[in-house]
Amino acid sequence: MTRDVIIACDFSSEEKLFELLNKFGDYKPFLKIGMELYYKEGAQLVSKLKGLGYKIFLDLKLHDIPNTVYKAMRNIAHLGVDMVNCHAAGGVHMMRSALNGAIDGSVNNQIPIVIAVTQLTSTNDAILKEELLIDTPLNDTVKHYAQNAKVAGLDGVVCAPLEAPIMKELGLISVTPGVRPISSDVNDQKRVATPEMAKELGSSYIVVGRPITESTNPVEAYKTIYEQFTGRKLDTIVSHNSNKLPSVSGITDSVLAKRVAKELLKIKAVFLRPNEPFTWASGIKSPIYCDNRMTLAYPKSRRIIAEGMSQIIKEYFPTCEVIMGAATGGIPHAILTAEILNMPVGYVRSDSKLHGRNNQIEGATVESKNVIIIEDLISTAGSSVDVAIALKEAKANVLAIISIFTYNLQRGVDKLRSANIINISLSDINTLVDVALDEQYINQKEKEMTLKFIANPSDISWLD
Repeated sequence: MTRDVIIACDFSSEEKLFELLNKFGDYKPFLKIGMELYYKEGAQLVSKLKGLGYKIFLDLKLHDIPNTVYKAMRNIAHLGVDMVNCHAAGGVHMMRSALNGAIDGSVNNQIPIVIAVTQLTSTNDAILKEELLIDTPLNDTVKHYAQNAKVAGLDGVVCAPLEAPIMKELGLISVTPGVRPISSDVNDQKRVATPEMAKELGSSYIVVGRPITESTNPVEAYKTIYEQFTGRKLDTIVSHNSNKLPSVSGITDSVLAKRVAKELLKIKAVFLRPNEPFTWASGIKSPIYCDNRMTLAYPKSRRIIAEGMSQIIKEYFPTCEVIMGAATGGIPHAILTAEILNMPVGYVRSDSKLHGRNNQIEGATVESKNVIIIEDLISTAGSSVDVAIALKEAKANVLAIISIFTYNLQRGVDKLRSANIINISLSDINTLVDVALDEQYINQKEKEMTLKFIANPSDISWLD
C-alpha cells in the first residue's frame, strides 16, 4: 500500500469545492467528501468528481441496524468511490453488513476500501468516561473496536495517529485525521500529530482539512504535507487547464473560437442580418440565424470542428469513455469526434421510439460510463439538458456538453446551471460578432444591435 494524503473537503457547496480544486489544475488529489458537502450536493457531485478522475473517500460514518447499513453501503459503493466507512460502535454484525453491501454494490468488481471509525479524534478519556459512561481507557477501547473491525473482515479503521501502531500490529489500514503541521491550530481535534509523526507512527493515510483548505496557498500547503508524510517528492502542480474550464457555459480557447467563427461565417452556417431580422420558430425577431448542418457539406469545416472537440475532450475530460450525439444536429459531429478518439459512439433521440425496443438511447452502452454529449448549437439549452437527463436516468455520468456554437443566452446559462451541467462551445456569439466586424460582415452599429438582442431576446428595442 502506498501512503497518501486525503484532503478533507468540508465545504458548504460544490462551487466552494471547485474554487479549491481549480487551483490544483490537472493534478488530482485524494478527496474526502463528508456529511456537510454530501448532504448539500448529493450523489451527483460524487459521480461528477469520479468522472473527472478523483479518488474519493466518502465519509458518511454509517451507524444503523445491519440491514439498513447494508442497503446504504450498497448504494454508496455503486457510485464507484474508493473508500467508505461506518462506526465500529455498531458491532461486528453491522460492520460485516457494511462490507457485504460494499461488495454487492461495487462497480466492475472494484470494491472500495471499507473502514470503521473507532473513536472520533475529538474524543478523549474524560469525554469517554463522563459523557459516554465508558470506563475502559481510550486506547483499550480503540484497540477493542479495531479487533472487532478485523473480525468483521474490514480493511482498516479511522483512528488518531497515536493509535496507528496498534493497527499496524493488527494488520489493519489506519486512516488518521487529526494531523496538523507544527504551525497550525488544532481546532476541535484532541489527539493530533504532525505529518512527520504520523509517518513514523505508521499511518497508512492521513486526512488533512483546514491546514490545506484555509491556507493562503492551498497547493503549497498540500505539497509540503504530502512530502513530509509520504517521503516522496511531488512534481510542480500546474493549474492552467482547470482555470480555463467554464463553471457553466463558455469557450476555453480563444484562438480556436475565432477559427470556428470564421468558418461558420464563411460557409454561411451563421447569418448576421440585424437590419432584416429573421423570425425564429418561437416568433422572436432575431438578428442572427444559425444552421450548423451546413458544416457537413464542407470537409474543412467539419474537420476543424471534430479536431477541436477531440482536443477539448483529451485536455479537459481524459476520463471520457463514450461520445453521445444529441439528435439530430450533434450526431454526425459525435461520430467524427469519436473516430478521432477511437471511442464508442451513440446518440440520444428527442423521445423514445414507438416500435422495436422503444429505445431513446441508441448505439454505445452508457450505464456507469463517463459520457460527453456533442451538440451543434446551444440556445435556450432545453433540448440539450433533456438529453443529459435521459443519459443520467440510464445511469451514465455526464461530464459535459460540447457544442459547436452558443448564443450565450441567459436563459440557456440558467438552464445549464440549474441542471448542474458544464457546456463548452468551440465558439460563441461574442467571438463571432468580433470576427464578423473585423471581416466586414457587419458594422459597429449592427454588432451592438446583435449583442443587445442577445442580452434580452424578448426586448425588441434592439430594432430601434
